[in-house]
Amino acid sequence: MTLTRWMCVLLVVAAAPLVRAKAAAQTGSPALAIVVHPSNPVENLTFSELRRIFMLDTQTWPHGRKITVVLREKGQPERADAIRLICGLSEGDFDKHILFRTFQGSVNIGPRSIQSAAAMLRFVYSAPGAIGYVAADQVDATVKTLRIDGALPGDLRYPLRRISRGGDDFQ
Repeated sequence: MTLTRWMCVLLVVAAAPLVRAKAAAQTGSPALAIVVHPSNPVENLTFSELRRIFMLDTQTWPHGRKITVVLREKGQPERADAIRLICGLSEGDFDKHILFRTFQGSVNIGPRSIQSAAAMLRFVYSAPGAIGYVAADQVDATVKTLRIDGALPGDLRYPLRRISRGGDDFQ
């Protein structure tokens, strides 16, 4: 192959992830919006900070308020997807991690379980230290959406995008 052809092949291979991300954004592949109370002064978290919060390794906000992690109820696909996207674990492995942390004495209370996206928004609004998630198109004015690594759910480089399998995502 000539140098020009190699360059074209490399360009196509390098651009493939961006094309997939753009297609996902255009087809409505749901992004997982991380939400907090509007009074929370935090605007941005790194992905690593977000993971430490959901793994209960970080239990207070920089301004000193206790963090309350809120997840959907066990067995719901939204919960399993959020744990996989944020923590990189299966739901079972996450539960084992929380149990181990509780046994160690480093965690008094595990994450709160919430039944629906609407209940998640109500809880986060009513608990200033809470952090939760909903599909980006379900966010309302009662909560604040955090940037993750400087990106919001509509941005192509946003790291928390769920692969759509058809059906109701994050509802």
